[in-house]
Amino acid sequence: MVGAHFVAHGRSACAAAGRRDPRVEGLRVERFADVDLTDLEAVRRAVRSAREPVVVNFAGATDVDAVERERPALSEPPTGVAWTTNALAPGVIADAARASDKFFVQISTDFVFDGVSGPYDEAAERSSYSPRVGWYGWTKSEGERRAIEADPTTAVVRIAYPYRGPFPPKADFARRLLARYREGSMWPMYTDQVITPTWIPDITTALDRLIAARVSGVVHVASPEPTTPFEFASELLSVYARRPVEVSSGRLAEAPTGGGHAPRPLRGGLVPARARTLGLPLTSWRSGIAQLVAEVRA
Repeated sequence: MVGAHFVAHGRSACAAAGRRDPRVEGLRVERFADVDLTDLEAVRRAVRSAREPVVVNFAGATDVDAVERERPALSEPPTGVAWTTNALAPGVIADAARASDKFFVQISTDFVFDGVSGPYDEAAERSSYSPRVGWYGWTKSEGERRAIEADPTTAVVRIAYPYRGPFPPKADFARRLLARYREGSMWPMYTDQVITPTWIPDITTALDRLIAARVSGVVHVASPEPTTPFEFASELLSVYARRPVEVSSGRLAEAPTGGGHAPRPLRGGLVPARARTLGLPLTSWRSGIAQLVAEVRA
């Protein structure tokens, strides 16, 4: 969903490595290498042998509730697909990139924070391991740590609730809302959760510029204005329907936890302070909605 936009609209010609050839979905890449991200030695070989000077890791286990079911007991060592994919692989990629003189960019998330005091800027410390941090967020946090430890010149680009225009292979949270609305199956939206949704074209533009300048460290790419799922859904559906749409409300603080339900950051989201300093264009969530609806209608 994010990587496909970069391949299609970014400035660079790309090769690809992964489990699915992007050419089957019409994406134009120079070459494709069939590599499973859980095979860490295969990943290492693929990065070291690639002739491209930049590696961007768009891959990851991102179904937060499915990932939560992999959370080990405190007495057990971490294992599983999410741990290997989100935590171990970024360190291996960064190490291989450094050994072969390549610039590495790791895509990450606001879920590395526990959501107690967000939105968070780039200077905020990642949260310590706790029940407030979902296993998805913790694996991504470990991936950041291992990547930077393996190669301090790594760039970590954090995003939050990414959404884009029509993209049949995978729906994002905004287009799922539209689908639910059309089906008449909307669910209550949280009024107490703070989010900063990321318009995916902003990620592509940011990556183009960060790669060109070889910018290291953490950069947040997200709406410069926070919102709530309730406010976002109300605006999205009203703009789409061209009339006010009533959305039922709920509270994340009262939502069930445990039993495979991953904790979501309550006061989460990202402050793109460094992105502003770097002059990166950032789309507010209201402007993103307007562009999304225009593309969907077209």
